[in-house]
Amino acid sequence: MAGLTQIKFGFLIALVLAADCCVSAQMPCTPPEAMKARFTGTPNPDALNELGVWFGEQKNYTCAADAFATSLQLDPKQKDMAHVAFMFGGSLYLAGDAKEAIGALREAEKFGYRDIKLHLLLAQALDSTGATAESKAEWRAAIEIDPENADALDNLSNDLIADSEDEAVITLLDTARLKPLRTVQQCSNLGLAYARKGQLAEASSVLREGVNTYPDSMPLAQKLADVLTQLGKKDEAGQVLAVAHRRQSAAKSDAP
Repeated sequence: MAGLTQIKFGFLIALVLAADCCVSAQMPCTPPEAMKARFTGTPNPDALNELGVWFGEQKNYTCAADAFATSLQLDPKQKDMAHVAFMFGGSLYLAGDAKEAIGALREAEKFGYRDIKLHLLLAQALDSTGATAESKAEWRAAIEIDPENADALDNLSNDLIADSEDEAVITLLDTARLKPLRTVQQCSNLGLAYARKGQLAEASSVLREGVNTYPDSMPLAQKLADVLTQLGKKDEAGQVLAVAHRRQSAAKSDAP
């Protein structure tokens, strides 16, 4: 774990001070009253890990990351070290530090953490930094674990569409197994992939199925209308848009 992070001495000092009843309740990274007794001396890794989870539940991800980082430095060989490294990486990502999160998540994987959540989170972090080639590999790793994972299929097909890998999108999404499970995003990406390859009949079929499944999706209706227009079916395209607009107007009028 050397190099994963430097020990947070300031965080340790803050925890010890926060356990003192005279410290202001406004102090950042202050443990809850129920946990303060565990931080009157040098805290142990278990206490820090529990504190990191607590901060995460409060959506204070910066303090959560500090707690997990300190735990890892105090005992880099602790029993659940790989899981703690994952929690550290996840906290960093949710705190907005994608670059550092990537390193921590890779360390978690290196030391044996095996869970689809690692691949999903790492892929998101890589996508956010523009490392699309690496993010695709992580989305695919997630799909290896769960071939029907909607987040992974949505985002991998998004990356493939962005890189104009239309045949790869078709291979990924146009399977009998996935057909009844396609999300709006998957229908849109698959339809676009077929359309860009000039296979307008296939694009029309996919988008029509999407509109039938998600009748309130205006983007799908617009894409279907565009393809129908290219096929010379302007009247049908107009009908598709008219129905979509009527549904949209009805939904607005029914809204509280």
